Amino acid sequence: MTLPGPPAYSPGLFVNREAEIRRVTETLQGIAYGKAEHAPTIVFRGERGLGKSWLAIHLHRYVLREEAPRRLPQHRIVSFLINLTPPFDPAIDTIAPEGEWHITREEALLVAGGDEQKCEPVLRRMLNWLAEQLHVVRAPFAPVRDLSAWFAQDVKQELERESNLLICLILDSVFETDQVFLDVLERHVLAALAALPRVLIVMTGRGRPYLWKSPYLRTEKDEQPLIPFAVEQVAEQIRRSFRETPDLPETVNRLSEEAMIRLAEQVITLGGGYPLTNYLLADALVRRALDTLPDHQRNDARRLESALKATHIDAEILEQVADRLLEVVPVDDRSSLREAFEALCVLRDGFRENEMPYLLAARRNQAPEGSAYALPAMRKLRDRLLDTHLMRWQDKRYVLDEAVRAVLEAFLKRAHREIWKRLHECAATLYQEWGNAYRSAYYRERATFHIAALKEAADTTVGER
Repeated sequence: MTLPGPPAYSPGLFVNREAEIRRVTETLQGIAYGKAEHAPTIVFRGERGLGKSWLAIHLHRYVLREEAPRRLPQHRIVSFLINLTPPFDPAIDTIAPEGEWHITREEALLVAGGDEQKCEPVLRRMLNWLAEQLHVVRAPFAPVRDLSAWFAQDVKQELERESNLLICLILDSVFETDQVFLDVLERHVLAALAALPRVLIVMTGRGRPYLWKSPYLRTEKDEQPLIPFAVEQVAEQIRRSFRETPDLPETVNRLSEEAMIRLAEQVITLGGGYPLTNYLLADALVRRALDTLPDHQRNDARRLESALKATHIDAEILEQVADRLLEVVPVDDRSSLREAFEALCVLRDGFRENEMPYLLAARRNQAPEGSAYALPAMRKLRDRLLDTHLMRWQDKRYVLDEAVRAVLEAFLKRAHREIWKRLHECAATLYQEWGNAYRSAYYRERATFHIAALKEAADTTVGER
């Protein structure tokens, strides 16, 4: 069985995020009437698979074109969406929807090297596109410094000339972008726009935050973390996605609310309630259940509900979900970094460099000896993991994105149970030793957690027998 790709955005598939949408529309109202309590920059942060890009698209294509104008009928709202990671669909490299700009794969490679000169052609194309959208002066071959100054001046004049104009610039995948490019982007575009009245900047991103230099971006911002969906929201997301999946029989749309809630609970148990994972797991579960039914029963909703109760996600599906979540990791690094992610996925509360060699060695069934496990090697590996933006520094520890961590652990537990067991045993032993050596209740609690995980797995295995 091969998992489908994530669905294309449509307003009918969008679920939840009412609070985030309300934050944007209320902020837009605030800056429209000059209310100082509304910060002109909003940042939505979240882990892989939380729907940040869908939120950005929904704001641009629907909220700012349909909802916000009803709240501000006297104003003209102009919205732009800039995606700083290349799209999965190569066709979008050259044909983007109205008011949307995507960095291309070639441009992404240019800016990834951290060379400011290579960033300038990309920024020039973006500036000229923005100027074209706003119908202000374009100068395709001008130096970026001049072009950005002219652009800022022209936008300021447009805002002065048209007192009811509101500009919203949405930037998706900001923190996944090379920090040298962000520095150039701030100097030549964002700092000037953030200082203007009636301009709202919305950003989405995951991974390490960027330390902006402009006070309008650094301090006068409203940062909102995105969280996973609750059971009812997952059930609604699944129901809507089934309606928009043409190759599924109509039977799935007649599943009872009880069956949808049960399916949502199973999906959350495996994947944590992250929208991308919800979709992939629910689709796989339904297709597996349908495959168990003879053709004459596939149109019977009660038969399908019974089949769903008996259907479980296996290691094959979990591996495909993990592959999908790790698509953002460069292909050349994916295999070695996946090994590291798997080694660390049992550490739910995070880790530091001094835990990494023990878990990595346990994953390989080796002793943590030699230069490969020395602190310099672990720091280098840590930096590579951070560069994927699937890991972050939080509460004085490094933490994997929960969507990735949960799926990888579930996969190991089903497909490579001995490795999963070895990792928990390694963590339990390590934290017991550290708890005794340092008289640390914290390490003892962590050891207790891993011991309990092993006991629960052993009891489950006995029960299954």
